[in-house]
Amino acid sequence: MYNFFENKKIIEYPVIDMEATGTHIKKLRKNANFSVKELKEILGFEAVQTIYQWEKGKSLPSLENLFLLSNLFKKEINEIVLIKNKQQV
Repeated sequence: MYNFFENKKIIEYPVIDMEATGTHIKKLRKNANFSVKELKEILGFEAVQTIYQWEKGKSLPSLENLFLLSNLFKKEINEIVLIKNKQQV
């Protein structure tokens, strides 16, 4: 979480842990019994590299893809995207 001031009040906002989110997406995909190739086809991607980039924590799914993953994995988006805790920032 990062802090910033708003009218002399400290506001905290979340910071996404990309590596942990990627590992989590991979775990959710496997638990749902989808191969990377199957997920690529469902999402309409040309190649599997995008999914591998997510799983390695190099990039994040778009909001639209998070909605699709949410439906496929039967999870809320905030259960897919993991936030760094205060000690990690």
